[in-house]
Amino acid sequence: MRVHKDQELKKHHSYQKYYFMVLYSISYLAWIFYQDYEKYFLEAMGSKKKSFDFPLREKVIFWVSKIIHISIFIVIPVLVVGWLPTLVGLLISGIACGICLATVFQLAHVVTETEFVAIEETADPTKMENEWMIHQLSSTANFATKNKFLTWILGGLNYQVEHHLFPKISHIHYPAINKLVRETCLEFNVKYLEYKTFNSAFKSHVSVIQSMSR
Repeated sequence: MRVHKDQELKKHHSYQKYYFMVLYSISYLAWIFYQDYEKYFLEAMGSKKKSFDFPLREKVIFWVSKIIHISIFIVIPVLVVGWLPTLVGLLISGIACGICLATVFQLAHVVTETEFVAIEETADPTKMENEWMIHQLSSTANFATKNKFLTWILGGLNYQVEHHLFPKISHIHYPAINKLVRETCLEFNVKYLEYKTFNSAFKSHVSVIQSMSR
């Protein structure tokens, strides 16, 4: 998918408004069954990214976690109900999870009002043009914060701004923090991005996908 103007426009991007939900649906399965292993063996966040330090302790945690995951979601179900029900159940849960995860995070970042600054390959990746909190505010948006059911079922991830600014604080405090952040942004004339409903955020996301397809 192409979601930023600095990405190279390719022929297939002209159809992304038709296939983006298909990609979202397989994103979780691709993440846990392919991309995790790709990162592990490349020791990088992708084939073209710089390598990162991968200590032995983290490698042990990786394999123990994967063995537990495969045992719970594949081995035990196959032994109990067989291959076909296991495959069907895995696909249903994986697709549902992929759509939910991808949609939530895309609505928080890939909408018409969020801003992203591309870092040149020759630039220092540890330095940003704006102060960290300003960068978070300009590249992140909330949606449907008045919807109590959505807030509950998403664990507060619709308060994505507060989630980024205060990641170690429980999401049950986000509504109160939201008011303080809004007031502070207003005081210092900093833009605060929030969509009132899920639908308005989703429409904004689709608008970005369409605009980036040409």
